[in-house]
Amino acid sequence: MLQGNTGENRGKGLKIENVQLSIDVPRHIRDDFRDSVEKNGKTMNDVLKLYIQKYIWKQGELQRNRQKRREELG
Repeated sequence: MLQGNTGENRGKGLKIENVQLSIDVPRHIRDDFRDSVEKNGKTMNDVLKLYIQKYIWKQGELQRNRQKRREELG
């Protein structure tokens, strides 16, 4: 289970706890991904952190839009 910053502490100036995330992917996917990000001068860690942040933001936006639509309909 992933533990750490759940968003409750966001913007409150509290220390963010880093956790390690482990996922299982085929070796060739990991290697191709690493090669791709390194060609762009980045690290796998940086790219994955940014992706996760954008994913969380996007899901929040979708949830707000669904809520707004429900309120408009009824």
